[in-house]
Amino acid sequence: MTRSRVLAHLARRFTVSEENLATEALTYLLQASPIARAAMNDLARDLGADLPPNLQYVGQVGADGVGRPDIVGIDVADRERLILEAKFGAGLTEQQPGGYLARFTHGASGMVLVVAPSVRLPSLWRELLAEVALPYQPEAVQLRHVKVGVLTTLALVSWRDVVTRVRDALRAKNEVDLSEDAEQLLALTEVMDSGAYLPARHGEFSQRAGQLVHQLQHLIDRVRLELPQAVATSVSKSYAMDYAGWYLTSQTGRKVWFGILPRTWARFGISPLWAQASPVWSGLNRHQLQQALGGLNEVGRAGLYEEEGFLTPLIVTPSVGEDEVVAQLCAQLADFVVRLDAASDVTASLGSPAS
Repeated sequence: MTRSRVLAHLARRFTVSEENLATEALTYLLQASPIARAAMNDLARDLGADLPPNLQYVGQVGADGVGRPDIVGIDVADRERLILEAKFGAGLTEQQPGGYLARFTHGASGMVLVVAPSVRLPSLWRELLAEVALPYQPEAVQLRHVKVGVLTTLALVSWRDVVTRVRDALRAKNEVDLSEDAEQLLALTEVMDSGAYLPARHGEFSQRAGQLVHQLQHLIDRVRLELPQAVATSVSKSYAMDYAGWYLTSQTGRKVWFGILPRTWARFGISPLWAQASPVWSGLNRHQLQQALGGLNEVGRAGLYEEEGFLTPLIVTPSVGEDEVVAQLCAQLADFVVRLDAASDVTASLGSPAS
């Protein structure tokens, strides 16, 4: 997984369209480097379109009735040969892809390339094929493309595929600065991929799925009731739209949250249940928290992750009865709390738990 970069960090903190930022960054790379342009040509060739070398790329070129695509590749005869539409969360517009395909009136090969998050590819490919009245067939490969007429290709790829190909080409030619820029763009698109809407598959919202999620709430309620008093002096309910759980106060006055945390479950997998400690309400600074909880990174443990503090998954063992699962969850949470209580004290006022 690509590590976090400053471009992704700034895009999430400031009022800016992440979609526009990613599109502008890709346009910049294609305009700045013939190596990046060659990489895009190689991708188009793999998708069934034979395009001329060294197209010139411009953004937001359009007119009424034919749409305004995000990026257009133009040949030396001033003909549009590659039309790229960047997607993250938005759906198809009236001109996508029909209006874009209609722009290829010059008798030369052309491609409409839609770039979207990986999780959207299956459902978006269905939509694109339906718009051009072509039957949907399950894909056997990652790259999705189809001929629409003799010279025109419609294709769909992920942001990861496009940006990785450009970055790797720049690296291979020792274009250090631009390859770093591409790495920044990849980090941004990975962050946006992780937050993209994931269309449900048939049967995923089954009654059993509902029972399992409801059961998680029952498990953490039992953990709250059955935690030994030596672990927690008090437990209070937490209320928020994006999590469900409890805050406990340890014997040394340090606060810990535990419960169902969907955003972290979605990001890391591992478990829907997590325990969290924050510098704001644990009374420990970040270095001390790392020292206290670093053992949870040991071989054989699920791991420790940082997000608004320090989190660790509480593992629900499969094929085990309820009482044993509750006992295991209590033991895991107790271990988390004991590690915090064993940390050296610092002078700090306990604030309100962070959401």
